[in-house]
Amino acid sequence: MDYRRDARVCCHVWLAFFFLLAAGGLMAMPSASFADDADAASSEESGTEEAAAATKADEAAAEAAKTEKPAKTEKTKIERIVLSGTYVDLVGPAELDPLSLVMGDGPGRGKSFYKLCDFLEELSKKEDVDHVVFDLSANSLSLNLAQLDELLRRIELVKKAGKKLAAWLENPSPTHLAIAAACDHVAMSDFGGIDMPSKSLQSLFYRDAMDLLGVKASVVRAGNFKGAVEPYLNSVMSDHLRDHYLDMLATMNDAEVSMIARGRGLTTEQVRDLQKQRVLLPKEALAAGMVDELAPTGTLKTTMARWAGAEGEVDWIEKGRTARKEMSVFELMSKMMSGSSGNSSRIRKPSIAVMHLSGTIVDGTKTSAGSIVSGPTVKAIRELIDDEKVGGVVVRVNSPGGSATASEAIRQALLELKAKKPVVVSMGEMAASGGYWVSCLGVPVYAERGTITGSIGVFSMKLSFGSLMKRVGVHVENIALDEAAVAFAPDRAWNEDDEATLQKTIDDVYTRFLEIVGESRGIEVEQLHDLAGGRVWSGTQAKQHGLVDEIGGLDHCLAVVAKKAELDSYEVVHRPQLSTGLDLSTLLGDSDEDLRAIGISATAIDLLKKRGLATAVLEALLGDAFGSGQFRPSVWALGPADLSVR
Repeated sequence: MDYRRDARVCCHVWLAFFFLLAAGGLMAMPSASFADDADAASSEESGTEEAAAATKADEAAAEAAKTEKPAKTEKTKIERIVLSGTYVDLVGPAELDPLSLVMGDGPGRGKSFYKLCDFLEELSKKEDVDHVVFDLSANSLSLNLAQLDELLRRIELVKKAGKKLAAWLENPSPTHLAIAAACDHVAMSDFGGIDMPSKSLQSLFYRDAMDLLGVKASVVRAGNFKGAVEPYLNSVMSDHLRDHYLDMLATMNDAEVSMIARGRGLTTEQVRDLQKQRVLLPKEALAAGMVDELAPTGTLKTTMARWAGAEGEVDWIEKGRTARKEMSVFELMSKMMSGSSGNSSRIRKPSIAVMHLSGTIVDGTKTSAGSIVSGPTVKAIRELIDDEKVGGVVVRVNSPGGSATASEAIRQALLELKAKKPVVVSMGEMAASGGYWVSCLGVPVYAERGTITGSIGVFSMKLSFGSLMKRVGVHVENIALDEAAVAFAPDRAWNEDDEATLQKTIDDVYTRFLEIVGESRGIEVEQLHDLAGGRVWSGTQAKQHGLVDEIGGLDHCLAVVAKKAELDSYEVVHRPQLSTGLDLSTLLGDSDEDLRAIGISATAIDLLKKRGLATAVLEALLGDAFGSGQFRPSVWALGPADLSVR
């Protein structure tokens, strides 16, 4: 027996077996260990080829393992919306406040409320974002009740699109809480606290100060509830006006309470009890169901990432975040004074125009920041009539009223517009007196629950400074052929004859006001007396009394106009287009002299504004008293003086 031959054959067989094993193929051991030379050679050649192929496969797999990157986990996208500052329907010029510039806040300018609404509508259509976080940590957030109702409807739109919403709170106010309540999850800093007062109302009374200064107000009015004149006649508010305001305030507070209660799954009685307590510690807020969790201060992103169920890195999408750009003083001043240059006044596509009537209504031919000036406003309305691209118009009213003659001039222009195109009225925070006058067009009128409206009444007022002049050593000699000729002299108040003569004018204008309202609203004039007389109403009350048609906002009005105009697709344009540059009047102080004339400094007025008190009526009346130079009677359709709901 040839042992060398048999050993060689066995060696070849075992070698082939191990190579096959390395290649992943497990083959059965051959049943015969012996074979002739031809069989052995064939087996060796086959095993060698398979082993070589297996080796190459191993080398390729090892090389691929070195170069292949681990699979990435898809990032969780979270849209973060920071709400802060004051939101306004129509953005006007910035006011220069030197202190704000020194503190780094920049010039005072409100943010566009409707840009925020548009952003939320676009967000509801985004398919790549499933989670949205409202950062409500800024204490400066300011929205009126009418805006709040409309904002919550836009947030609901985002929720209905299937997105999960969360809110982050630190030291929330009722406004913060109402927005947070619309979200699926609410987290609050464990070092914060809730301050949720019920609605209150402030009105400034000047009678005692005027007596000290030697200034007297003479007033002729129609309606015992005309709150616009009480501050100049009384030291304190009359009981009947106080009771009327309390009823209005209760309905406005009910609206805010319902926003919070509905969102948090609480009863209105529970929220009212919390309002009476007012201040809640973080643990109390959690126990009361106002928030879902408490988290350490400064952990917004980690807290919300955990809420969103993010397993890896989070892609935070933040609205309006741009890189900081350094500017010289000259560049900064140039930008502030020029405003935005991106807006074009030309309308190129089928559109619905929103005609904003924001501010106090005054007579005049030149635009004035914060006022609805009759001449320029009538011109802007007629431009909408002539523009073929404008299919319909929503008249958005935010005004305490003003001059009766200016109100009627604007109303007549709006009637011309109504005859040409579909028109709907949308009332914002306030549409009172002259603001209600211009809304009487015989078209659908929408108001939010917290809108202040009505105040159907008129008055005329004159300030006289006889006592003040004597105190400073000034004597006025009036030489006239009769007493009526000097009725508007600066040193004397109206006498009984003057008041009787002016009362006829006031009654005539008031009768006209009632007729306009009656015709527009389909109410008999006799039935209007209990609703008019200067009484103000919340939107809820106005709806009950038939002074408005529906509770709703601009979103509802746009839908109504689009249907009337038969527009399937359209753009929304806002008019008038105001300069967003710096309002130099605040720097030059063109109204300071008027205010100083009765001892009220412009700085004091600015401080009152910053505390949330309205001063438009005061400034309008003082401007008329000192600025006309004609000593003629002005008939005012103005809402309650300095009425501020907080």
